[in-house]
Amino acid sequence: MPRTFLTALALLMQAWLFPLHAAQPAAEFNPSPHAIDIPAWFTETFLDFREDIREATRAKKRLMVYFGQDGCPYCRELMRVNFSQKDIVETTRRHFDALALNIWGDREVTWLDGKVRSEKAFAAFLKVQFTPT
Repeated sequence: MPRTFLTALALLMQAWLFPLHAAQPAAEFNPSPHAIDIPAWFTETFLDFREDIREATRAKKRLMVYFGQDGCPYCRELMRVNFSQKDIVETTRRHFDALALNIWGDREVTWLDGKVRSEKAFAAFLKVQFTPT
């Protein structure tokens, strides 16, 4: 009887120390290279603003640059709430090529003057202090 009690106690402690959400299959965890999950319709580019603006102009659109960061609850809500609404998505896609940057990211960004900076240096250059911007 004491052995059964100890086994049950061990199982209860394991469940308490390692909740079910921590034991999800690895396939469900697919980290994004961005701050949060960016909608698939955002543009993936080489981050050369000279090219990106030319392409947007050819399509009779403007370039929309979104700055986010890992763990930002406001970024998550912007994408989850606003960019899940059909009318907002349709209007944005019709008028803009959307591009996502991480204010702490290391990808290289080329500005209009040809100068190359990391995402974080570029965000500082543009004086981006808050997310989402």
